[in-house]
Amino acid sequence: MTLISVSSLLILFIITINYIENQMIYQHGLVENQNMKLKINEQQYRSLFQYHPDAIFILDLEGNLKDVNPSVVPLTGYTSEEILQLKINDLLYKDETEKLKTFLHQIKKGSSISFETFIIAKNNEIVNLKATATQINIDDSVTGIYVIAQDVTEQNKVQKRVNFLAYHDELTGLLNRRAIYKEVDEQIKKDSFFATILIDVDLFKDINDHLGHAAGDTLLKLITMRLKYAVQKNGLIARLGGDEFLVCLTEVTNANEVKKIIEEIQLEMQKTFYLEGQQKEITLSMGISYYPKDGQDYHKLIKHADMAMYAAKRAGRNNYSEYKESLEKNMLSKITMYEELKVAIEEEQFELYYQPKHSSKDKKIVGAEALIRWQHPTKGFISPGDFIPLAEETDLIIQLGKWIIRQALKQYSDWVKGAATECHISINISPKQFLDPNFVPYLMKSLKEFSVSPCKIDIEITESLAIENTELTIEKIKILKDLGVQITMDDFGTGYTSLTILSKFPLDRIKIDQSFIRDLPNHQRHAAIVQSLISIARNLGIQVTAEGVESKDQLQCLREWECDEIQGFFYSRPLPASAFIEYWVEHNKDLKSGASQ
Repeated sequence: MTLISVSSLLILFIITINYIENQMIYQHGLVENQNMKLKINEQQYRSLFQYHPDAIFILDLEGNLKDVNPSVVPLTGYTSEEILQLKINDLLYKDETEKLKTFLHQIKKGSSISFETFIIAKNNEIVNLKATATQINIDDSVTGIYVIAQDVTEQNKVQKRVNFLAYHDELTGLLNRRAIYKEVDEQIKKDSFFATILIDVDLFKDINDHLGHAAGDTLLKLITMRLKYAVQKNGLIARLGGDEFLVCLTEVTNANEVKKIIEEIQLEMQKTFYLEGQQKEITLSMGISYYPKDGQDYHKLIKHADMAMYAAKRAGRNNYSEYKESLEKNMLSKITMYEELKVAIEEEQFELYYQPKHSSKDKKIVGAEALIRWQHPTKGFISPGDFIPLAEETDLIIQLGKWIIRQALKQYSDWVKGAATECHISINISPKQFLDPNFVPYLMKSLKEFSVSPCKIDIEITESLAIENTELTIEKIKILKDLGVQITMDDFGTGYTSLTILSKFPLDRIKIDQSFIRDLPNHQRHAAIVQSLISIARNLGIQVTAEGVESKDQLQCLREWECDEIQGFFYSRPLPASAFIEYWVEHNKDLKSGASQ
């Protein structure tokens, strides 16, 4: 029994030892497993910490930097070793320190917060951060703070740019159309006097065409600076697009104050502009409307300022005009005439008259100027002075000009066949038509169609065309002259660079404007100007035509000064085609009769 008990105890002991051993192995396995999990977790944490694309800062509760991940280095420009020598406050920009203290206090109380802040990188650049901060808890105790931050500097710059461009012009930085609408609307709500001034840069397109769009952009920026200087704190400035500006004068009380500011704007614009190494002088056309007299909403105020601005342009540019009710009536009349003019071109309601040009030496007819006449089916005769400017403002002048060319060449061809006329025929070409790329090809095609020699055609262009489009005009004149076409400068002497034009442009003749001829021979200054022009032109090999000659005294002094050609009522008014050829025949008979006597 004793032996059996001892054996049982031994077996039990062995089993117990075995069990304990197995338990120890099991527990050791659990510990190993836990250690492995901890190791994996730590590796995962370190991997997440090390390779996270966002910058991670670990702070103690005093704001000291305890650790940072590698993404902090390119963000701040500091090495990991350098940055751990700093406190978070050392990185913050200006007043961000106080804001961070508030955030840290909130985090310590248990809040996780998101915020934006600014730090200064090692190269002194300001970096905009979007950050999330939360507690570090160990054994239910707050031991530090995690801060995960993204660099949103460029993103915010783009957003600010988008927000800016929503209400500002990209080129000049001025208010745009949307913004000025809101501002004017707010001003209307105040129900107090203010003025809107619509501004257009005269001949801006020519600067773009000749110097390029970069020069045009530079000019717009320079104009903006001068407008700001002139307007100062008296109102708002907007760029509506292209070369069009809008000034809203809100800090004025009457029209006289508005005009003083406009005069200041004009003075500023009189100063020379320097573009692409060249000196440029520009002028502005301005239209004014007043609240509440000229309109009680934005659209009406701008519409009326626009009408006034175009009135200033028609008056010769470099000017300003105030809105008047008559402008609206004129606008309606113009719209009506525009529609009627389109129909007139389609139905060919026009007729060409021809005014003879005589040699001052022997009275021979040396040329004829083609002049358009409109016989409206219900309104009767409409003066060219009424419809030609309207056609020039629109593309209708291109269509009308083509009709004039074809009709004049066809008529001239018929004359040559019927009466063997030897004179040249002058055709007035508008600036818009002259600068049209299809002008020269169309002219040459028509000359060929009607078998008219180019040397019998005299193209009359205006002095203003030469002044405003110098380079392009010279280029086109050379092309025409190479083809054999004659070139005349019409209305000569009315511009401000006449003598410069004579030296630059390869002209065949100039026509002295009738405003200089009208008071001859009694107006001494006009007499001196005409004599000088004739003398200079003769020395340059350019013929001179005097237009508007109506008296024998005028004719006599022009002959004495050796003017080449005479045109005016003294000889003949403009005549219909049939009457002109009769005049030609009769005049030639008289000349032959006089010669035989």
